[in-house]
Amino acid sequence: MRIRKLRPSPGVLIGTIALVFALSGAAVASNGGKVHTNNLARHAVTGKKLASNSVKGGKIVDGKVKAKDLAPGVIPAVPEHAYGRANKNGTTVAPVPGAVGINGVASGGVGVICYDLDFAPISGTATVAAGAAGQPGATVDMVLGPAAGCQAPYTDAATATRVLKKAVPAQNATDQALDEAADRNVYVQFIR
Repeated sequence: MRIRKLRPSPGVLIGTIALVFALSGAAVASNGGKVHTNNLARHAVTGKKLASNSVKGGKIVDGKVKAKDLAPGVIPAVPEHAYGRANKNGTTVAPVPGAVGINGVASGGVGVICYDLDFAPISGTATVAAGAAGQPGATVDMVLGPAAGCQAPYTDAATATRVLKKAVPAQNATDQALDEAADRNVYVQFIR
């Protein structure tokens, strides 16, 4: 008995090729014609191949975009801050170590502290530091820019503290509060 070589006939060969094409077409069709991430080679999609405005903020990994990656003006300038505590006792006034952006302070009179800052502020806040027990409450006002009693270079801002002196009966039988200037330590913050 003789074993003959098994060779596919031309019909079998053409049928096999047709079957391979049919099955691969079905695979693409079952995918809905969509391309998924695992179908792409690494670095196949570059910035030049992306449509304008196609990448939104939700698609960017937090912390991956740096200011140097953005066009000028995209990120607004960060406001400058100056802050700290200034202690005042008579004509002696000094910023507490650790104050930021406050170059120096000077006395502008009773209750008035004058400030020399790194910049001319456009906004600010001031709070009276806690005083000794039994001292009456105090309020503080802030002036941005030159203030009465302040000499150069301490003309960027000023604070003035006042304390409640006493309540006195007014002529219409209601109490009227009187206050007077008083030296107090203050916390300040200035913004440009």
